[in-house]
Amino acid sequence: MKKIALLAAFCAGLMGSSGGVFADDVKKEEATYKKIEAKLDSTTLSVVNYDETDVNEVIKDFAKKGQITIVLDKKALEGVAEADRKITLELADIKLGNALNIVLDQIGLVKSYKNGVLYITTQEKAQGAISTKTYDVRDITMKVQDFPAPEIRLKAQDEQRGPVVDIPKEDPPTTEDIVEMIESTVKADWGSTAKITIAQGQLIVSAPRDVQKSVADLLDQLRASK
Repeated sequence: MKKIALLAAFCAGLMGSSGGVFADDVKKEEATYKKIEAKLDSTTLSVVNYDETDVNEVIKDFAKKGQITIVLDKKALEGVAEADRKITLELADIKLGNALNIVLDQIGLVKSYKNGVLYITTQEKAQGAISTKTYDVRDITMKVQDFPAPEIRLKAQDEQRGPVVDIPKEDPPTTEDIVEMIESTVKADWGSTAKITIAQGQLIVSAPRDVQKSVADLLDQLRASK
């Protein structure tokens, strides 16, 4: 338990610091999403003019102009009233992202990210979207080969040799330690919408996107601290 308490304290310090690198798969995914957001922000539409246009056609037009992939959740769209699916809009010199937000406000849906694309769905689905990632933590739990170190003695003025000073060595955390550290540090509904399974030195994490980001960030900071 002492080890867990020390790890939790150390982890709290890490989470309070800025920066950090995600695990490779999460990092690549986040880079893809950031590129999409950048295109939404950098693409300016000189004219937006729709008159009772079906929202599917509007979304396709936005995707073409922004050169991005946008997927509209058909089941989510079924819950939108027929009248609200017809878009009448006239705008000028507006960023694509802002125009998209205006349309989404009308149909009551939100932006999310899924499988590397911009995904339009309900607020509930966006918040509860679960993905499964595998994190190899064997490099964190592996015990580094210990080589004999020079004997350290402190010598008093009236002594020829001082007492031997033993420097305590901390064992690396076990996989179970890391799981407990994650669950105590990363805010999530553990056991419900977020779960961790241990398999051959790896962590299989099923959780929403923001939780995956926090888990990957934490593990990479632990690696950097070794």
